[in-house]
Amino acid sequence: MEITQNYARPSTATLRDDGLGFEMSTESSRPPVALQAVVRHSLSYARVMLSLYEVVSSNFKFERKDTNAYQAWVQERYLEELKASMGERMRGLPEKQKELESVRASLKPLHKERQHFHQILHSNDLWTAKSRYWKWLYDKNKALWIILDPVVSVHPDGVIFEVFSRDESSYGRVTVPTENLQTLGETIFGTTNVDYSKRLADEMRRVRDYRPAFLGVGGAGVSISTSAGNQFEKKIDLPPSWVRGFLQVQSASSLPGTHLTLSSGTVAEILFALREKREAGGPRSLRFQLTNGQKPTIVVEPWNIEVREHEYSYAGETQEIRVWGRRRLFALENLLPHAPRVEVKLLGSGMPSYWSVEQQGHRFDLGLSGWTENDWSAAARFDLLSSLKSVSQGDVSVAVSQLERHLALSSEELAARSDLSREAATSALQQLCREGRAMFDMATNRYRWRKLLPFAAPQGEDDKKLASARRLVQDGAVKCRDVSRDSDLSEFLARFVEKGLRLFQAKVKTSGGSFEPIVGLDADGRAAFAQCTCGEFRQNKLRKGPCAHILAASVIAATASATNVSNDRFKDQTWVFTGALTLFTREQAEAVIEKGGGLAAGSVSKKTDFLVAGERAGSKLEKARSLGVPVLTESEFKAILDGAAVPATAREGGAA
Repeated sequence: MEITQNYARPSTATLRDDGLGFEMSTESSRPPVALQAVVRHSLSYARVMLSLYEVVSSNFKFERKDTNAYQAWVQERYLEELKASMGERMRGLPEKQKELESVRASLKPLHKERQHFHQILHSNDLWTAKSRYWKWLYDKNKALWIILDPVVSVHPDGVIFEVFSRDESSYGRVTVPTENLQTLGETIFGTTNVDYSKRLADEMRRVRDYRPAFLGVGGAGVSISTSAGNQFEKKIDLPPSWVRGFLQVQSASSLPGTHLTLSSGTVAEILFALREKREAGGPRSLRFQLTNGQKPTIVVEPWNIEVREHEYSYAGETQEIRVWGRRRLFALENLLPHAPRVEVKLLGSGMPSYWSVEQQGHRFDLGLSGWTENDWSAAARFDLLSSLKSVSQGDVSVAVSQLERHLALSSEELAARSDLSREAATSALQQLCREGRAMFDMATNRYRWRKLLPFAAPQGEDDKKLASARRLVQDGAVKCRDVSRDSDLSEFLARFVEKGLRLFQAKVKTSGGSFEPIVGLDADGRAAFAQCTCGEFRQNKLRKGPCAHILAASVIAATASATNVSNDRFKDQTWVFTGALTLFTREQAEAVIEKGGGLAAGSVSKKTDFLVAGERAGSKLEKARSLGVPVLTESEFKAILDGAAVPATAREGGAA
C-alpha cells in the first residue's frame, strides 16, 4: 500500500536569541495539529528524543542470528512437561531418527552446493557493500532510507512520539508531560506524522538546560496554502504489518507480567558486557534470576557473567525468565547516566519485554519483541487475547464518539459515559486499536485517540488459528465451565482467582485428540491467563500467540462471563437447545446455563425443564411439545438472561 506524505517544509532547528527552536513539520493531508511550547528540562527532553532516533534508525536483522541454542532450550522445556502417557511415543523416536539421517545423507551433495552460495551471501564484502548502500541511499533519497516518520499525538496531558525500528522488532515512545511544557498560543489536539531527520537529531545534541528548547509541531506560521513552493513530499510503500505492529505492542502491554526495578548502573553493566564481548555462539540471552524479597541477578549468556542488582529488591513469584535480542537495549545507553532507575516488565521467557526510563518527567519507553527475528507484526497475535468478544459497529461508533471527544479513556470510563458494559467497551476500544484509530497507553492504562493514518487502516485476513477456533466453536467441539469456585482447584490456579480472575476450563475435541485449555478472564473480559494441554502450547507457551484451543475456549468463556447470571440462577434445572441459533452458538448458550448452576443436556426427556428452539428445529421440538416441556425462542431466552420472567406461552409448551 503506497501513501504519500506531504510536508510544507522539512523539520528545522534554529538558534534563536532566547534558545534553540525545533520546528517539526507536520503531514499536511491530516487534520491540523499544532503546538508551540517552551520545553522545561530541555536537556532531558533532548536525550529521550535522541534515544527515540536510535530506535527508528536501527535494524538488527542485518546481523546473522543463531537461534539453535534457544530452540534447544525450548525443546528441553517441552520434554520436561510431557505427560507420562507420551513416553511410549518418545521411545519410538530413535527409529524415526534413523530414517531422518538417511534422508539427510541423500541431501549432502545439495548442501555442499548451497554452502558455496551461502558463503557469498554472508561474506564481509556483502556487509560492507550493504553499509555503503545505506549511506548512499541516505545521501540520495532520505525518504526511502527511513521507512516511516514518527507518529506524534498532542493531548491535553502531554505530547507522545511513537516509532518502530526499521526491522519492526523495537518500539520506542517518548512522552513529554504537560507539566514540562509552557504552551504559547493556541494548541490543536490530534495526531499526525512529523518529519524527524538525521539533521534534526544532530541538532538535538546541541541542547543544553541553560539554552531553552522551543518545540513546534505544525502551526507556527507554516501555511500549506501559501508555501506551495517549499512543499515536499515522501512517497512511502507502507507495509501492511505496520498497523498490526502497533496493535501487538499495545495488546501485549495490557497483559499481566513480571515487574521489577533495576538501578541504571545494573543495566549499564549489562550493556558494558555486551559491548566488550562478541558472541561466537549461543545462547544469546539475558537470564533473570528472580527470588521474592531478594535483589535480582541477571546472567549474561553465553559467558555466564552475573550482574547483581545492588539497590532494588524484587517482590513477586520466584522464577527464572530469559530474554533474547538484548543488543536492542543499547537504545537506553545514553539515558542511563542521567536516570536513577529502569522499570522493567517481562511477559515471560521468549516473550516481549518493556523498559522505561524517566528523566525529570520526560519518559522513554522501549518495547522489545520476543527476539529480533520475531518482529512485532510477524508472528504473535496478542490482540487475540485482548479482545475476545465480537463487537458491533454500533458499539464501535459509541467508542469513536466518546474517545474523539475526551481523547483518553479507560474501559471503565467509556462504560460510565455510555450504555456499554465494561466488556463491550474494552472490545470496542480494542477494535479501534486494530483499525489504527486508538492506542493503549501502558503508562496510564487508558486508551488514547490516535489515528495512525488519515484513512481507516486496511483489515487483513483472519488469523489461521482464529479461523480454526471459530470452526471448533461452530462445530460444537468446545465445552466450557466456570471453575473459579471449585474446591479442588490447584494451588497454582487458585493464585489467579485470588488476583480477581474468573477461571474457565474447557474440553476441546479435535481430529487430533481432546485438549483441555484453561482461560482466566479479568474484569474487562480479557484473557489475562491461559494454558493448554496441546503440544503447540507446551512447546511455545504464548510466545507465538494463543493456540486455537485457547481461542475457542476464550470465546465461549467471554460470552459466559459477560452475561449477568448468578451462580444459582438455573440451579436444579435442565435445559436443551435445538435448531440454528443466531444470538449465541449452542456452546455459548450451554456455558451460560452451566454458569448459572444448571445442566445443559443433549436430548429431551421428562426431566427437561426448558427447550430453547432456534430456526429449523426438528425432532427435539416435537418431543418437547408431546411431553409438555416449556419451549422458548432464542429471543425469549436472551430476555430471561436480562432479567425477564419466563413467558406464559413457554410454560404451556406452545412457543416457537
